[in-house]
Amino acid sequence: MNKVALANGGTADINLKQDLGFMYNRNLADPDGHVWEAMWMDMSGAPGAV
Repeated sequence: MNKVALANGGTADINLKQDLGFMYNRNLADPDGHVWEAMWMDMSGAPGAV
């Protein structure tokens, strides 16, 4: 994701990446300045999950 963002004029990792074990996310900004967040979450591993 980061290489694609950079190759197309975006900015990779504009915020700190998060890896909490049950959830992972990365952020990038496109050339127009819009912020995109890619995330994955395993609900069974989330704190307080039923």
